[in-house]
Amino acid sequence: MNAAGRPLYCVDAGGSGTSVRAWDGGLWSLPSVNPSSVGQDRSDRSLAGLFGRIRAHARQNAQSGGSARPAIWLASASLDPAMPAAELDRCAAAARAAGLCAELVVSNDVSPLILGAPRDVGHVVVVCGTGSAFLATNGRSAPARVGGCEYLGSDEGSAFDLGLRGLRAAVCGLDGRGRPTALAELLAADAGVPVPELARDLARRPFPKAAVAALAPVVLRAWLDGDPAAADVVDAVIGELVTGVRAARDAAGMAPGWHLSAAGGVVTGCPEFFRGLAAAVAGLGAGQAALVSEPTAVLLTALARFAATDPMRLSDPRIDQEAWRLDLVPPQRKTD
Repeated sequence: MNAAGRPLYCVDAGGSGTSVRAWDGGLWSLPSVNPSSVGQDRSDRSLAGLFGRIRAHARQNAQSGGSARPAIWLASASLDPAMPAAELDRCAAAARAAGLCAELVVSNDVSPLILGAPRDVGHVVVVCGTGSAFLATNGRSAPARVGGCEYLGSDEGSAFDLGLRGLRAAVCGLDGRGRPTALAELLAADAGVPVPELARDLARRPFPKAAVAALAPVVLRAWLDGDPAAADVVDAVIGELVTGVRAARDAAGMAPGWHLSAAGGVVTGCPEFFRGLAAAVAGLGAGQAALVSEPTAVLLTALARFAATDPMRLSDPRIDQEAWRLDLVPPQRKTD
């Protein structure tokens, strides 16, 4: 898929990793560019590596006869739509340092998923990955945003939430404050150290978000095996997601029959969890629930529509206030 012969690149930059989809079918998995997950220095290096990889790939296309300027959509969990300036500057500087001559669209990682439903259709997007966030629109207006304030301010219902609650349930089960649970043994086997040592090790890390979120699959496995304490954790986490969906729905003023899209590693990695979430939100008036297994595919479809011209025209009320276009022109081509 391309637009007007232009190479297209779509980047889903979440808390745990970065996925890239190219117009020619190329798929790459790269390290996280989220400073909250890996620290500023590692994030900056990963961002530079991302843009360098895209530049090299685009150069190969040019050597094969392609001449159109690439269009790139970077959907990053690092960008706060309410305060985008610093992250936009960081992305622009990294892209220019990599020598990119391209159009770059930068948005939060949740924002473009709102385009996965037709216009004029009420739509709630819930992202349940390393972190969590909620977005809702009536299909005609700018979306209402709930959560997405990183793991100290929000991230309820996320893999981080699952991991933290599971770790605490395991500790409480060991010291008598909670019911006995297989979580202690499973987490210890996964980490290679006893649960108390694991908890202390995680607390000493300067950026524990991704490591705590990595415990979520163990918690879900215990839940699927029928562990009561793990079931309590999963019920609580789904309850948090339902609360977020309800708040987003109400903020957007949607009538029953709206569309729900769920994305993120927790729902894509555990079908049973997604089915539990879908059943829970049905009581809120959702007409259908869809699993977004490939966010970059949604991005690519949207980018192909916007990039039919150069310069592209971002024109959709659902993202007009959520995405920013950066024109990456080599210094020698700039004019007064």
